[in-house]
Amino acid sequence: MSIQLERGTTDLPIFQAISQNLKNLPKSFTWGALLSGFLIVLISATGPIAILFQAATAGNFTDQQLSSWLLTVFIGSGLFGLVLTLRHGMPVIGAWAAATTALLVTGLTEHSYPEVLGAYVIASIALIVVGLTGLFGKLMALVPRPVVMAMLGGILFRFGVEVFSSLKSNALLGLGMILMFFIAKRYKWRAPVVPALAVGLIIGLMQKELINPNIDVSITAPMWVTPEFTLGSMLTLALPIFLLVMTTQNATGTAVLYNSGYEPPINNVVTVGGIISLLSAPFGNSGVNISAMTAVIATQKDADPNPKTRYFAGVACGIFYIILGLFGSTVMGFFGTLPPVLLAVLAGLALIPVIGSCTNEALENPDYREAGLVTLLITVSGISAFNLGAPFWGLIGGVLVHEILNRKRK
Repeated sequence: MSIQLERGTTDLPIFQAISQNLKNLPKSFTWGALLSGFLIVLISATGPIAILFQAATAGNFTDQQLSSWLLTVFIGSGLFGLVLTLRHGMPVIGAWAAATTALLVTGLTEHSYPEVLGAYVIASIALIVVGLTGLFGKLMALVPRPVVMAMLGGILFRFGVEVFSSLKSNALLGLGMILMFFIAKRYKWRAPVVPALAVGLIIGLMQKELINPNIDVSITAPMWVTPEFTLGSMLTLALPIFLLVMTTQNATGTAVLYNSGYEPPINNVVTVGGIISLLSAPFGNSGVNISAMTAVIATQKDADPNPKTRYFAGVACGIFYIILGLFGSTVMGFFGTLPPVLLAVLAGLALIPVIGSCTNEALENPDYREAGLVTLLITVSGISAFNLGAPFWGLIGGVLVHEILNRKRK
């Protein structure tokens, strides 16, 4: 059965397309689309934010650095979605990659903050080049996708383990959140991490585990940090970030649009994400791209039965993101009240579906199973050599094993 694709306003000149979609925006309003946009931001402000806070703790961020990071990832995601949604008349949802943020939990212990920002810059430039030249498909063929998925599974593996190892310090809080998460999944709730967080907050209050809040409702100011460039950070951080964004975000996010009946603007998605990431990297932005996990909320009939007016969900999501980003210090104050065990369980629960899917994809194909397993194990091991971290050596090991086994079979 063929899919009838919606082209939206892709064929119109950029300013004419944006003007037309802005003009039709009031007519495109539906409560379903508005709530879908809000739900996406709510999900992003729970599980993925918990991962970001763990990375910030690993890097010993100051309050100002963390606030600037929150400001840039939220506003960057909002601008990404607004620009592409209004340009193409389809619900393009922005996000920051949870996988690349998780990579920083170990990366910030091995590299300085300016070196990490330098890796962001390099990865962003590479994405812009790919988007402008249209080399997306060719580059995806260079590194086997199961090997990349295995590297991602290895990066995220520790977060899944910490869901259960955290039970040693507070079994009641952890078990309550875990049970609520899977009960919500059992009944197919759209955001199971949200009720899990609610249960964690209730138990934390009962146990008096919540720290006295220091919530300051004020506009956040960005903080400039000059990036530094080293070979180690380029290979250990920039290369994995580039590959993860291309495979787990851009490839998957555009596939979500395609499966929903749209013709996704792949090159524009890669280019716009790279440009926004490059401009905001010195302020702490870990990169923005098309959403892979939450985009389905805005692209399905539940958001709006009419695919031609469904883009309102993308606009609503972008606006909510920007509003939340302006109050990044307030978000930081809220999460600063939460006990470490709650953040660890919340981050791990948010990533459990991703860990399962990427590990399955890494080991599913018998032709790539050994290569995927080697990549996964090397990445989990945490080894490093020549100032290059485990994700890089995992990629090298997986590709090498794949080549050895393929040539032997031939």
